[in-house]
Amino acid sequence: MGYKVVLDSTEIKFSACHFLKEPNQCSRLHGHNYYVSVEISDDLNENYFVVDFIDLKEKLVSIIKPMDHYILIPTQSSDLTIREDEDSIEIIASNKRYVFPRADVLFLPLPATTSELLAKYIHGKLKELLKNKEITVKVGESKSTMAIYEA
Repeated sequence: MGYKVVLDSTEIKFSACHFLKEPNQCSRLHGHNYYVSVEISDDLNENYFVVDFIDLKEKLVSIIKPMDHYILIPTQSSDLTIREDEDSIEIIASNKRYVFPRADVLFLPLPATTSELLAKYIHGKLKELLKNKEITVKVGESKSTMAIYEA
C-alpha cells in the first residue's frame, strides 16, 4: 500500500458539550468545536482512487453529524450514575449532579468522552464503511491540540 488520501477541511467538524472525570477544569461542563480529519491508505481501485473524496466526506459527515450540538455522555463510564426518565437525564459524577433535557443528550458507548476515545469511536464507524482500508482519524479540540487513532 503506497497510496494515501487525506481529508482535512474546516467544514468537517461538530460542536459538543462534555465533562471529564479528573478534578481540574475539564471536570466542569464545557464544550469544544471538534475538527475531524482522516487519512486513508490502500492500493488504488479500478478507477485509480484509494477512495473517492466526495464519498469519503459524505461517510465522515454521516458519522459526526449525529454528535453535533449535543451533550456527550459516556455510557461505559464506571464513574457515572445515569438515571433516565421520560423527559430528562440525570447524571451523577463524583460530587456533581447534572440534569439535562433528554433531547439534548447523546449517549456514546465509551468509558469517557476524551478526544482520544472520540477519535477511536469515529474510526470504528468509518472502518465499518471502509472495511479493507488503513484509517487514521484525527480529532482536534483547537488549532494546537489533536488526538489521533489509527489501525
